[in-house]
Amino acid sequence: MSRPVVVSDSGPLIALAGCGHLALLAAVFDVVHVPQVVLDETTADRSRRGAAEIVAFVHAHAKVHPSRDDAIYTAAASYLDDGEAQALSLAHALGCGVLMDERRGRQAAMRQGLPLFGVLGVLLQAKRIGKIVRIAPALDQMQLNGYRISEALIDETLRLAREGG
Repeated sequence: MSRPVVVSDSGPLIALAGCGHLALLAAVFDVVHVPQVVLDETTADRSRRGAAEIVAFVHAHAKVHPSRDDAIYTAAASYLDDGEAQALSLAHALGCGVLMDERRGRQAAMRQGLPLFGVLGVLLQAKRIGKIVRIAPALDQMQLNGYRISEALIDETLRLAREGG
């Protein structure tokens, strides 16, 4: 079974680094591309939880790309943050999916027909392929770290992972 290729936005990198599961990206995806601005957003403050892990992961497993200035970026930058706009532009240029959790960015990716992945889907796939045993501890840690995930989405993820009550 072939694994997808994605461009990652900041949120999933921060969330997975914060719960110690950043390496799952290398197990779930064939290639992870990271716009330079996303790397900068996630690692500028090296004292931030997970920043060192993101630097190490990106250097070992990802391909970093310089900023883009095409029509897709320009249009997306009018209503999304720079990292999300860069991720969408790069995903279009590479013909691959995007790993993004922010609602407006996900909506834009869907409108543009890009394959879309989120951090909860990464956890589910990692469990399916035997890279983690349980999803609930990672979700708990993400929430403790301030990563916002709706209760309904958590409940559905745990149900799909067969960890719900």
